Amino acid sequence: MEAAEEPTATTEPVPDAAPDPAVSRLERCAALALGPGPGLGTAAPVLRSFLSGAAGPALLAWRGPGGELELSPPPPPSARRKALFFLRPPGPGALLCGDLPADPLRHFAALVEEVIVPILTNQKNHQGWPRVVSQDLIRHVHNLKSTVFKVVGQVKGKTLLPLPAGSEGIEDIDLENEKCLELIDKSLVYATESSIIDWSYQIQEALKKESSEPLLQGSNPNPKVELEFWENRCENLECIYNQLRAKKVSNMIEVLKRVESSYIPTFNTMLMDVETGKVLGRLCHSVGFWPLSVA
Repeated sequence: MEAAEEPTATTEPVPDAAPDPAVSRLERCAALALGPGPGLGTAAPVLRSFLSGAAGPALLAWRGPGGELELSPPPPPSARRKALFFLRPPGPGALLCGDLPADPLRHFAALVEEVIVPILTNQKNHQGWPRVVSQDLIRHVHNLKSTVFKVVGQVKGKTLLPLPAGSEGIEDIDLENEKCLELIDKSLVYATESSIIDWSYQIQEALKKESSEPLLQGSNPNPKVELEFWENRCENLECIYNQLRAKKVSNMIEVLKRVESSYIPTFNTMLMDVETGKVLGRLCHSVGFWPLSVA
């Protein structure tokens, strides 16, 4: 009698683990913002660590050279076109997500100029507020605008002089009209005088820079560095001079003359220093390039 064959054990296929819905959602956000590309790959552990709270509150995503999705905490690398940020709020709530352009400073400056300042300085949004609170908010908003404006200039190697609050319409005022002072807010006079003081600090900072600074810091600059210094200095002083001679500034200075402000000599001295610096810069720049032109 033949023995009955024992049934062979069969191995059931184990279904794949269900994908994490949070990971899938962030992948979809990245695909929509950064374009389609390969999956997470080696970046998956970084994303899971962020979602679990083990990493910091912010995470950046961008496409690498091969199109793969790369993740890291801020700050973002400089060599990238566009990034996506994920921000985990301190309390319970959904993750925040948004675009981070390749030039975030310029993007932020445009946001301040075109969105934040018009909304927060609009008197219609201050209805029911105490006057002191409204004025204090406007002052802080304009300080933010001026600071961002100056930082944008510093990044470009330029000294940008922010105009005072309330100077928006002074360019259109007819100063030949004897009653023009009645059309000007008296606070603009004080704001202009304060701006002259701020401009003087900025201009003195630009004028006191020396080509020997890299040498004093321990580096060994070549002649090209010296030539580039004087070229950049000439361009920056020309930029400052053009700002001081702009129509808005000229009208503001004319208003100060009409009210016999004591800050007029300060402005004239400042303008003269810039003109002298321009002449000296051109001279040093020309002398520096002269041997190259005759070689």
